[in-house]
Amino acid sequence: MSEKSPYFQEKVWYIMNSIQANQLFVHSSNLDILVPQTRTNKKGKTKSTKSNQKSKKLITKRLPEILTICILNALSPNSAMLLVGGHGGGKTSIVKYLGRMFTGMSLAEAEECILRGHPQLTEEKIIATLNIKKLMKEGEEEVIWRRFSSNFWKIIDEVNRCSPYTQNILLSLLAEGKIKYYDSVLNISKYCVYATLNPNDVGTFEMAAPFLDRFGISVPISMPKSQDLAIILSSHDEKLGGYDELIQVPQVLTVEQLLNIWYEVENITCSQEALDFIHAIIREFTLCERIDKGNSDYLKPSTGLCAGCHYNIPNKIPCCNSDSILSVRVAKDLLRYSKALSWLLNQPEISINTIITLAPYVISHRVTYIERLINTSPYWGNKYKYTQKMLEIIQKRFLVRKKAYQIIQNLQAGTSSDEEMNTIKMMAKSDLIIIQDLLPLAQSLFTKPYQEKVQIMEKAHQLKDINTISQIRSELLRDIDFPNRGALISRLNGILRELTLRNYNCSMELWNSIRFTIDGLLPDFSQKLRETTKQRGTYRLKNEDLELEINVTGIQKTDIVNFSFFGGETATILKERIQENHKNSFKKMEELIEEAENSQKDLENKYIAENPSKISEPPSKSESTDDLFDEEFFQL
Repeated sequence: MSEKSPYFQEKVWYIMNSIQANQLFVHSSNLDILVPQTRTNKKGKTKSTKSNQKSKKLITKRLPEILTICILNALSPNSAMLLVGGHGGGKTSIVKYLGRMFTGMSLAEAEECILRGHPQLTEEKIIATLNIKKLMKEGEEEVIWRRFSSNFWKIIDEVNRCSPYTQNILLSLLAEGKIKYYDSVLNISKYCVYATLNPNDVGTFEMAAPFLDRFGISVPISMPKSQDLAIILSSHDEKLGGYDELIQVPQVLTVEQLLNIWYEVENITCSQEALDFIHAIIREFTLCERIDKGNSDYLKPSTGLCAGCHYNIPNKIPCCNSDSILSVRVAKDLLRYSKALSWLLNQPEISINTIITLAPYVISHRVTYIERLINTSPYWGNKYKYTQKMLEIIQKRFLVRKKAYQIIQNLQAGTSSDEEMNTIKMMAKSDLIIIQDLLPLAQSLFTKPYQEKVQIMEKAHQLKDINTISQIRSELLRDIDFPNRGALISRLNGILRELTLRNYNCSMELWNSIRFTIDGLLPDFSQKLRETTKQRGTYRLKNEDLELEINVTGIQKTDIVNFSFFGGETATILKERIQENHKNSFKKMEELIEEAENSQKDLENKYIAENPSKISEPPSKSESTDDLFDEEFFQL
């Protein structure tokens, strides 16, 4: 097992720093986020703990808005992003530079993976074509996949110029992670998608809500300000000599290393308060006292649905401000991108401040607001600004509702009282979330069988009695009628994860040996374990007593494999067998990274030796670091 290293975070900060220092993308819009003030130890390393997270000493970190959101999309697994703005704002260029730095592809290769939107795009132009020569001579249908389909880094330029037919093809790609053409199937379970979106004109099409919902995050790109234009005009003219791909747009990470970052990001935890806040955001936009907004075609707030309703307070209660709802995907994306930002800022867990900072970018492109409300001062149609206002309202209402969330937590822990039940009933009179969600849940938890079961669970948790916890979980899996059974099973899974989770990092060569140890204990996993050696990806194997996750970054001998597992007695036995058989074989993550770094340096030295005339001086430390970020925030 290896400890978490700041190595990858430093690499990502270097990417951000290089883009600004080399003036690859110039824009002065900022993203402000409140974070706990970090402390430094004797060695000068920053230190951030969960206790710091909960303290009131918060400071504002200022990041470049567009660049940060674009980078967060790369840090989030299987992500898709919209860059929204007028032509000539540098949307496609910044994505190409990031593709070069994050994956190691050349700028020419980045250009090849761009799908240019236009109405005549067909399946053959997007996905694949047949080998006509082989079809004519041998009658065999051999599929040749298009570069856009097979590449990890995908760029869709001017996506709103794609017809509804083309949007459906792309929707299938984003939704299923697989592409089928004739009888061939291409697995694209690992990808990173960026799409640019220009203002509507005569050549654009309306984008369907389900298609927009597949894009996890978006960012508005306005034209550069005067000070930005001054920098742009005084910088190197790329049309004259292009950019040097060793110095100005260097390879910083590989796809395999980016997949390892995904694994680290996934392990960032989320506080219960932050989870409750995500739930509140989704439900505030979705709930309605009168109808199910998600299944209503005609009755909407804009057509008079809210007339006479006592919740109809425009700009005060979100439900009456929008015709659309927020899907489950929005909740998942809020969590995923918040994990990515928390990881980048070296925060141990997600906070409400992280969520409220990112939420406008996750929500705005998915919501249909009432035009008479958003098209007035001070918003003038700016969906991001209007969403920020709605989130401020939601946060205030969330704080008023905190007592109800605490009562639910007490009930879930088996400690409750009649007084608390009376309190939540009183609060339900003026809050739709409490009426429709929290009060029914509280009533289902306030039962004797549930309370007794939870108290046994909590005692076993305190004693770290894995056998008792596993036994209760097995009983609940069979007892369909038990109240709030699903939440209890989820809670038990969380306890087992806390008590038995083991994380390992190893090379593919070592994983080939470890998988036989796992196979010997769990023969039902044999086929899936073999697949992990043939294709990179994330594999989840699960039975009643064990949950195993394997993240394969590549299939070469030195590529990194991260795997973790938790569960009951089987997890304990597996841990003992791995320690017994492979204790002295594990390489620390730092050693694997060092090998990859040395290999990359050898390639760079070879390039320098062969092309001495192309090498220019890199930005000085003062230009590339200290002038852009404070020392506490960016340490290399």
